[in-house]
Amino acid sequence: MYRKSSIIAVVLCLSLMSGMVGCSRKSVRHLASDVALVTPGTTTKEEVLTYLGPPNAEYEVAEGGVLWVYYDEKKDLLHNTPYIGEKVGEQTFEVVKVTINGDIVETVGYRAMSEGEFRETGLTE
Repeated sequence: MYRKSSIIAVVLCLSLMSGMVGCSRKSVRHLASDVALVTPGTTTKEEVLTYLGPPNAEYEVAEGGVLWVYYDEKKDLLHNTPYIGEKVGEQTFEVVKVTINGDIVETVGYRAMSEGEFRETGLTE
């Protein structure tokens, strides 16, 4: 009996550890804190790429500038629950907009949005 419960404990521990390894592979973005590193009038295009990575969307703006848009989906713990998650959990989006003219950042903005607000922007993939 002791041997059987030891085997069950080992299998359970290995299952949990393999699940944690799967979670650790997902890259994590911290847009709210990373955008604080970007200063209009000072930060360069290359620095933005270093801090935030490549943008999720890119648009041409007036006077030869470019608008880079970054977004990240945030789901609370209940939203990931099978079967009921979409009904009881909350899903929000962090959105960062960076306007670059030449090689220098002109404007930068951060906003958290509900799922409905984000869908209205048309930024979904």
